[in-house]
Amino acid sequence: MAIMPRKEMLPGSHSEEALFTVKNLLAFPMLKDTRLLAGNQGLNRPITRVNVMEDPDVLSWVRPGEFLMTTGYPLWDEPERLRQIVPELVRRGVAALGIQGNGGNVPLPLDVVQEAEKQGLPLLELPADTVIADLVRSIMERVLAQETSQLADLQNRIQSMTRLLLDGSGLYTFLDAMEDMLDNPVAVVRESDKPWLSKSLRTAEPTEVWPLLQSLTYRQVGRGSISGFVHLQNAYRTYVNQIPMKELKQACLVLVERNREIQPIDALSVDRLSSLAGLELANLEAVREVEGKYLDQFLQDWLSGKIVSATDWRLRADVCGCTVTEGTPMCAILVGWRTFESAGKIREVARRLRSEKLRTVDGLMAAPVGDELALVLPIVPLLPAGSERDEASSQLIQKLLAELRMLLGERELNLYVGRIVERADGLPGSWAQAKRARQVAEVCKLPGEIVPYDRLGVYSLLYLIPSGEEREQFLTRFALPLQQADRKGGGRLMETLEMFFRCNGNIKLTSEKLFAHYNTIVYRLDKVQSILGVSLDDPEDRLQLHLALKLGQITPGTLGK
Repeated sequence: MAIMPRKEMLPGSHSEEALFTVKNLLAFPMLKDTRLLAGNQGLNRPITRVNVMEDPDVLSWVRPGEFLMTTGYPLWDEPERLRQIVPELVRRGVAALGIQGNGGNVPLPLDVVQEAEKQGLPLLELPADTVIADLVRSIMERVLAQETSQLADLQNRIQSMTRLLLDGSGLYTFLDAMEDMLDNPVAVVRESDKPWLSKSLRTAEPTEVWPLLQSLTYRQVGRGSISGFVHLQNAYRTYVNQIPMKELKQACLVLVERNREIQPIDALSVDRLSSLAGLELANLEAVREVEGKYLDQFLQDWLSGKIVSATDWRLRADVCGCTVTEGTPMCAILVGWRTFESAGKIREVARRLRSEKLRTVDGLMAAPVGDELALVLPIVPLLPAGSERDEASSQLIQKLLAELRMLLGERELNLYVGRIVERADGLPGSWAQAKRARQVAEVCKLPGEIVPYDRLGVYSLLYLIPSGEEREQFLTRFALPLQQADRKGGGRLMETLEMFFRCNGNIKLTSEKLFAHYNTIVYRLDKVQSILGVSLDDPEDRLQLHLALKLGQITPGTLGK
């Protein structure tokens, strides 16, 4: 994976002189004989605390920004152990490691020095006569003086960001202001959602930010931790803090170390501002819920034909934020699952489709209609009606199905598609066709993952045949006698005849499909011909029988009388 180069410090960045760094520490008179063994590139790391450790298990106690001191005696007998903890100290944000010398009797292992240099961790050999207590006191005096200034700075930051949200500027403005304040990009990463990004990530070239965006997922940065530094797969270091969210999806505020090194005051700012981000997320969720209900009702009324005038349509579309402009060719699609899905699941899927921008489709709208999921698909580019547009729309629907499966994690999805209409008032007809396509496809077992209404052929004509005396007579003549014979133990005649037609009149294949002996199938078909007085060798009789079966499947209630 490509690694994005870090940018130079932006104008207006915090002055490094205000920080107490490892370089400042080396200027202490008591450390004039200190040797810098490795990590010269890390001398500008800020020190925010100090710790003295003699426990071999130091990793359980270290904290970010810490100057860790030790005599090293517990580790001299385990040089490999000392080398192994160096990368972990860097990962945990330790500013520098100081090991008190022993008068040159036992030099520090070379591989430890090399590992510290590789990791950029300042490794200091403190003079053997260093009074640790005096050094700790001197460091803490500098740190406390610095913290007083930083706390004032932190307070100003919180106040300015609070005023920003009270003005109703929104989450993106909030993140952009944080980026200006911290000189690094900021993101809100939420479970099962795309991240909200600050301006430098939103406006950067896709080739530049793509590796970073691939890592800005909740799975990568959440990891169940409350807060702390996280190294992404693309070698970026981030500071992550969980956003307090009640009864909502988990989320976290992420500061990306892209322009300059993250300072302790920056991490503290992220910790404090996470609560404000949580309030804005809760507000967004509430707005989305209200808008979703309006949009659901708008689409339900639109698809059912309750919006009768163009003026009403334009007014309600504007209120609901409908992105499909009047005059755009569109079609209605019914999403079908192989297994039953609850109304709650369908509402959640519709809400998710509205919140996530699909790569293949612009302006897609989704809403639950009863126990079904309806989609309104704009057809772009705007091509004139004809074979070229039909081909483009077919390819668009294929891509939509593939993306829906990936997004929803559902492999068993089918799309039933109504005809493309040119005007908004034609959409109810397209929706009726989509529902008809599903009904016919299911009862007649039509193949294919995408079933357009225009592909129904003769089945759509059978569907349109109205109830009446002629249809009843036709079904009574060719279908009802077989059904009555089956009820009396006639030997699965309807099932056998239907499979016979599916197998294109192949008796051997019919017997295999029904797991019955060849002679049994022959006997049943002879009985069908005897009961109805027809010949299966006569094309006209076969057509009549086949149409009767399909008509009965489309209107099963009539056949059952």
